[in-house]
Amino acid sequence: MTSVAWILLGSNVGHRGRALACLRDALQRDGVVVQAASSEILTRPVGVTAQQDFHNQVVRVRAPEPWPAERWLAHCKAAERHCGRRETYRWGPRAADADILLLGEHGEVRVDTPELSVPHPQLDARPFVQRLLRELGG
Repeated sequence: MTSVAWILLGSNVGHRGRALACLRDALQRDGVVVQAASSEILTRPVGVTAQQDFHNQVVRVRAPEPWPAERWLAHCKAAERHCGRRETYRWGPRAADADILLLGEHGEVRVDTPELSVPHPQLDARPFVQRLLRELGG
């Protein structure tokens, strides 16, 4: 259980900058507050590369009380749906994406379930994510 999550936001469909703003707003429900946001950057897609570049940003959010990892995941999925996410295929285009990178004040919470792995399994494979986390002191 933790009250802090570090979340990677992304979009490569439609107005990508607006999608990130929508995700930031949608995450601020149920008492959750976006405490800090990194710069927004453009990144190349991973996996399926024949698609538009992604607009990405990392946010640090805090819930009013400690939440289990499953609640954080449900919260992110609800924000994605609210902002237009439609399921397609693995690594396909996404209007709204909110991936949990780390949980805990300093990323100390570990999760390994069929639904969620924290730290995010691709965290070390994407240097841009490390850079955005450093902007926030993560």
